Parts: sequence; structure tokens; C-alpha cells
Amino acid sequence: MAMDKINGSPLIRPGGVDKFLGTARSEKDQNAELEKTENGNGPPKAKPADTMEISDAAHQMVDLRRAVDTGRTAIEALPETREDKVAEAKKRIHQGFYNSTEVRDKIADHLGSVLSKMDEL
Repeated sequence: MAMDKINGSPLIRPGGVDKFLGTARSEKDQNAELEKTENGNGPPKAKPADTMEISDAAHQMVDLRRAVDTGRTAIEALPETREDKVAEAKKRIHQGFYNSTEVRDKIADHLGSVLSKMDEL
């Protein structure tokens, strides 16, 4: 973004940003420092290099986003209805497979663990 090209921007005036940050130096201090380096009485001031750090949390969010995108792509590649699974479920319903206490308990346990994981989110 070219904020330094905006008329009246504090970025184009020396020390303009410092005023907002509460670190403004007086003009006298700035001139004294400039004189010191120009006269050779002190080491020349090197401009600080711009740096940027990305937090671990941001890296984790990027990894999570990639995982979600990969999962979505995989799900979208699946057919909307898996006929083989539907046929198998219909067969089990007619045989009474889902009416057994053992199957109901197993389903209830599985749903309970899914719901508790959702609560953690």
C-alpha cells in the first residue's frame, strides 16, 4: 500500500508516526544526532531493517486451513449418494440388524463421543 504518497500522511513527515506512538523526539535532538554523524564524531546511523514475525498460532491456522481445504476437496470428489452403502443399510434394516441392543449401544457411544468433541470446539 502506498500510504506515503497520500497527501498529509504522517509517514511523509519525519517523526510523524512517532507522535502517534508517543516516541517523538524533539527537533533539537534530531538535529544534534544528524550533526554528530555528519561531523564524524559518531558512527553513522544505520537504518533499521524491516522485520516481520509470524506467530506459531498463525502458522497453525494456515496448517488447519490447508487441512480443511484438503478435506473439502476430498468430500466434493465423492459421489453425492453412495449406492452401495444405501443398499447395504437397506439390507441390514430388513434383517433387523439395527434393532439389537448391542448395535444401539455402540451407536449411542459413538454419538456421545462425537457430541463431546463438538463441545470442546
